[in-house]
Amino acid sequence: MVNVALQHIVIEGVILSLSLGMLIMGSLIYNPRLWLQDYPKVVQAKVPPITPHEKLQQRLLLLPVLLLMFGLPYLSVTLVKAVNSGSVTFPITYLTASGVLHVFNLFDAVVLDYLILTRIKPKFAVIPGTTIEESLHVDLVFQLRNFLKGIVFSAVAGLPIAFIASL
Repeated sequence: MVNVALQHIVIEGVILSLSLGMLIMGSLIYNPRLWLQDYPKVVQAKVPPITPHEKLQQRLLLLPVLLLMFGLPYLSVTLVKAVNSGSVTFPITYLTASGVLHVFNLFDAVVLDYLILTRIKPKFAVIPGTTIEESLHVDLVFQLRNFLKGIVFSAVAGLPIAFIASL
């Protein structure tokens, strides 16, 4: 049963990572200001605050993000249940749900934040009115802190997903 859960953690974790990665990168290309709250404080202080129209766009972006963040781990648990004739323990459902989220957290930290935004530094991710150095210079301590927050989020968010999926 654990092997089946691990397979689904990897498969749905990669699907979640690629789906959210494309959504995040696409939204950065469209308007990097939609992620202004995630930029360094020096950038936030230098540019105008989010406009009401951008707040609406953030809310619209939030819907598919939440659907993916909660839907794919839920789907993963239901697939593990199906393979096991509908019978799985709560620890397996929790491991599966939180595991899928942990895979995305690792992808977000390593691929999106470190490799793409910190190392490659694409011009489309620069907030207008700032420089590449200001917008995309993030130290490793900041990134590590965000990764650790993601671990906590994944662990906590896995609980209600696992509970609902185990009913």
